[in-house]
Amino acid sequence: MREISTDILILGSGGAGLFAALHAHQAAPSLSITVAVKGLLGKCGCTRMVQGGYNVALAQEDSIERHFMDTIEGGKWLPDQELAWKLVTLAVERIRELENELGCFFDRNADGSVHQKAFAGQSFDRTVHKGDLTGIEIINRLAEQVWARNIARLEEHRAVELIRTRDGGAIAGVLMIDMRTGEFVFVRAKAVLLGTGGGPTMYKYHALGREKLRRPCHGAARRAAAARHGDGAVPPDRPLRGHAHAHDRHGA
Repeated sequence: MREISTDILILGSGGAGLFAALHAHQAAPSLSITVAVKGLLGKCGCTRMVQGGYNVALAQEDSIERHFMDTIEGGKWLPDQELAWKLVTLAVERIRELENELGCFFDRNADGSVHQKAFAGQSFDRTVHKGDLTGIEIINRLAEQVWARNIARLEEHRAVELIRTRDGGAIAGVLMIDMRTGEFVFVRAKAVLLGTGGGPTMYKYHALGREKLRRPCHGAARRAAAARHGDGAVPPDRPLRGHAHAHDRHGA
C-alpha cells in the first residue's frame, strides 16, 4: 500500500477546504499542506454550484445584528447562536478577502459599490453575487491561489477511514482510495481537517443530489470520535454557505 506523509491534510476542496489550505499556508508556509479531493480541484463540490450568492451585511442601512436574527429565525431558533454570530460577523471579513486578496469580481452598482440583491430568508438585500455564477467565481479564484502556492493536491482520491494512533488518542492519518487505480493510499498527517460539507444529509429530507448522499468522512469522523459538535440548522439546499466546518486533530 502506498504511503504519503504531510504536515496538514485537508479533506475537501470546496470553499472551506481551499480557504483552510490558503490560511494554513499563510500562517505556516514551511509546513507541507495537502488537499485531497474526490474529483478534480476546482471542478467538483457544492461551492462551485452556488448560484444565488453570499449573504453579508455591508450596506449602511443593514446590520450584523439584523443578519444574525434573519439567520436564527430562518432556522426556527435551532441554530447554535454562537456559531451563527461568528458566521455573520466573519462574513464581512471573508467577502473583503475574496475581493481584495483573492481577486473575486462581484457585480457592482453604478457608483462602484458591491451590488446586493434580495434572496430568500433575508429581510434586507444583502446577497453579494456574480450574476448567477457566484460559486464558479469564488472557486475559480480560490483554486488559482492554491495552484500558485506550494500546496500539494491528491485529486480523485476518496477518504474511507480516519486512522487513529495506537493509543487511540488522536488521528494518525487517513486511509484513501485512488479512484484512478483502485489502490489504497495511506496519508500520514500531523493534522487532519475535514472540509467535506454534506451536513444536510444528516436530515431525513434535504435537497442534495444523490452524489452528496455518500459522505464517508462523516461516518469516519463519528467512528473515530473526532466529531464532537452539531452542525446547527442548515438550510436543506445550502450545504456550504458558511456552515462547513474544519476539524483539527493532531496525530503521531
